[in-house]
Amino acid sequence: MIRPLAKNVSCNAAALPMVIAVSIILLILLLGLLSLWGQETQYLKELQRYRQAQADIKSISALYRYYPDQEEILAGEGYCLYDTIPESRVFLRREPWGFYELVYFTTADSLLSVCCLMGTEPDVEQTLFIADKHAATTLAGVTNLQGTLRLPQNGIIYGRMSSDFFRGNMIPQQSILRSDKQLPQSLRNIQTRSDSMAKNVASWMSPEFMDSLTVSFRISPTVGIRMDRAMISNCNIRGRIILLGDELQIDSTCLMENVILMARKITVNSDSRIAAQLFASDTVLIGPRACLEYPSGICAGRFVELGERSEVNGYVVVRDAPSQTKVQPNYRQARTARLRGLLRVEGIAQLQGIVSGCAILQQVTYFSSHGYYENMLYDCTLLKNPVTAMPIDCGVGTDHRMEIEWVN
Repeated sequence: MIRPLAKNVSCNAAALPMVIAVSIILLILLLGLLSLWGQETQYLKELQRYRQAQADIKSISALYRYYPDQEEILAGEGYCLYDTIPESRVFLRREPWGFYELVYFTTADSLLSVCCLMGTEPDVEQTLFIADKHAATTLAGVTNLQGTLRLPQNGIIYGRMSSDFFRGNMIPQQSILRSDKQLPQSLRNIQTRSDSMAKNVASWMSPEFMDSLTVSFRISPTVGIRMDRAMISNCNIRGRIILLGDELQIDSTCLMENVILMARKITVNSDSRIAAQLFASDTVLIGPRACLEYPSGICAGRFVELGERSEVNGYVVVRDAPSQTKVQPNYRQARTARLRGLLRVEGIAQLQGIVSGCAILQQVTYFSSHGYYENMLYDCTLLKNPVTAMPIDCGVGTDHRMEIEWVN
């Protein structure tokens, strides 16, 4: 017997919309999955390219550190790391920032553009150079000298200051070398460098705008703030900024990071904590317990003084020559003060406390209440320092660059 199929046909027809709806949902889900897969693939490609760009910049940075004057690296058309990969081309540009150097790295497709503050890699072994005037250098009190010492022809004498005899560690004879009459490398280009920094300022602002000011090293031109005599306080200043004045005083309420100050006289008050390079045509005074954080520096034309328990991380350069009429110090460091990096004094230095790095001195003299002692180091410690970058063009360090920090 043959039964009709109409009822079954009607049931299948009723289920058709549901089948279509489920199919559409499945299709949408499939398209969504394909879209997510495409986005994930694109993200992985971009991530891979970004990581490759980072690796390329690290590679060119390493090349530049070891070969900073190679023309191929500094060429205007960039440097291609791999001939078969055009994207591996990196453009490099550098410019001075105080006694340090700003180095810019940009990939060929402009995906990544970064800036690094660099100095010179230190010569770890040499810690002291005293110009040869044929007079022996006297060591008194608790004086300890590490590393290689370049001293005058007559070497050292273990003596005394008043009744305080030498109480430090004896120096091995093989650590003492003969120095020259002249300090390493003339600093005649310092004034040119200082003048060029002020000339490169793109715009000048008035002091009322500097309560909180941040200027990017990567994308912004140098901003200058011009003033005469001022107490700088209650402000936060960071980045590509130059403060220019006659007599500047920095209060402990002021925060600074990687800025440059240029004046006739600069005073850093007690308990201040800043990161800045100070360029003074005459005098720089660092108050008790004040700290110039790394990377900082001081360059003065006549006199620098580090107060009790003060600290400078970077460099101190004094350009003045000894007076022909009056014996007076061009650099004075308190017994509890500490300098990490380079000390270079072209005049007379009264060196006490701790220098961790390298000291290049024209003449050392200890000044007491009852007179002065020429060619004497008293209560002084010199230590090796492999981690603090030296300033550029100051006659120290190696031919290699050293990364200080990557700046925004």
